[in-house]
Amino acid sequence: MANNLFRFRSALLLYPLSIATVTVFVHGCALYQNGAREVSNYIGQRSEVRGDVAGAYAHSSPHAQRDESLAEGTSIQPLVYERLRDFIVIALERNPDINAAEETARSKVERIRQVTALPDPFLNMKILPEPVRTAEGDNFFILGVSQKLPVPEKLDRAGRVAVEETRMALQQWQTTRLRVIADIKRAYFQLYVVDRSIVVTHANQDLLRGLIDVARSQLAAGRRSQDDVLRAQVELSNLEAELIALRQRRVTIVARLNEVLDRKPLTEIQPPDEFGIWEVDLAIDDLFAKAVDANPDLKRIRHQIERDRESVELAQLAYWPDFSLGLEWISMEPRDAFRPPPNPMTGQRPTVSKMSEDGSDNWAITFGFSLPIWYDKIKGGVEEATRRLSASRAQYRSAENRVEFAIEDSLERVRSQQELARLFRDTIIPQAEQTYYVSQASYAAGTTDFLNVIDNWRKWLVFTIQYYRSMGELERSVADLEQAIGLSLPAVGEP
Repeated sequence: MANNLFRFRSALLLYPLSIATVTVFVHGCALYQNGAREVSNYIGQRSEVRGDVAGAYAHSSPHAQRDESLAEGTSIQPLVYERLRDFIVIALERNPDINAAEETARSKVERIRQVTALPDPFLNMKILPEPVRTAEGDNFFILGVSQKLPVPEKLDRAGRVAVEETRMALQQWQTTRLRVIADIKRAYFQLYVVDRSIVVTHANQDLLRGLIDVARSQLAAGRRSQDDVLRAQVELSNLEAELIALRQRRVTIVARLNEVLDRKPLTEIQPPDEFGIWEVDLAIDDLFAKAVDANPDLKRIRHQIERDRESVELAQLAYWPDFSLGLEWISMEPRDAFRPPPNPMTGQRPTVSKMSEDGSDNWAITFGFSLPIWYDKIKGGVEEATRRLSASRAQYRSAENRVEFAIEDSLERVRSQQELARLFRDTIIPQAEQTYYVSQASYAAGTTDFLNVIDNWRKWLVFTIQYYRSMGELERSVADLEQAIGLSLPAVGEP
């Protein structure tokens, strides 16, 4: 009867704790599986459309038109810069920063099952130097195992914190991808400017050699002095010096581009294709609205705010005690039964229990809970988590301001570079070219001096190079704008 009562009481104690333990284990597994699935889907879906993403970011303006007078003999891709697209695809596959960010995100999800698991059970042993004598025998050794059982809500909140940190890592991965894409575009169009400058400089060398021939013919006719020839030769040497600087600049840009592509620095890169002027006409308020939903930095901080909110809830649960359930085995060693002296009257020994001669081992169930009495410590944890939440909210507002500034600044640069490129292409360069040829004819006719011809030639050269620089800066500003929004311009809604 006593044994049955003991078993019943033990069951009453073990049943609810067992149910709580199983519930915690199942819920923790569900959180981990959902988190792992979310990471795999997020990364997998974006990896599957890597080519489409690269094509969107390598998309040129559909309204762009090439000026044949400035790009004679070059090819143009009116829809997609294929070489740029290939570079973006390679970088999305191989760039070490992107791969590191992906592995970081995958490692974060493993944190979920760590924080939702129960603590390791604790094994303890007790050896008594002097056995404790009981009716059943001598007790000298106790072996026990105990399991700490936190309130299930604590493990759940810790798991939710880990889930939000995993989502933060995913958005950091996306931020890294966008940064790498923008870096490739910036380097690619820097290379475009340098290569076009080299072509223009070579063409001006040929032009200047022809001008030297004119000066020499004027010198031979006795109408001009040796100064004109020498001045032209100095300008020709100066062009050679500029070519040396441009070639050095090209090597640096190629090495930078290859670094992003995870290739050897000296891997050759062909000159970029010729392209037209982007036609961007977007409302800034629409771009702000797109950025709120698409910018991964803003998404990351929103997940950070949610993580800190869960952290506040977790800190407040510190007021609840943690429970402990254990089992002890008490080893019993048999001893000789007590032998009372004979009865003087009868000479017989009284009958006594021989239970001690059996000495069967005993079992015990232990139960306990922590005492959260250090309220200042708990209050400090809650206050810390609360202030961290406030800091994250302020950080989000700051990030919004940075994104809005980046969008406004890059969009204004895009617009100004558009106007500047059109101005150079349609007005300044044709006028400078015409002025040069008029001055050259006047020089041949003897109505102007050579210094005026050189000055007009130099302006034509500088304006032509400035045109290509404005084209390169336009595309680099587009890259900045796309990075700030978190989307390519075709995805934003550019027709």
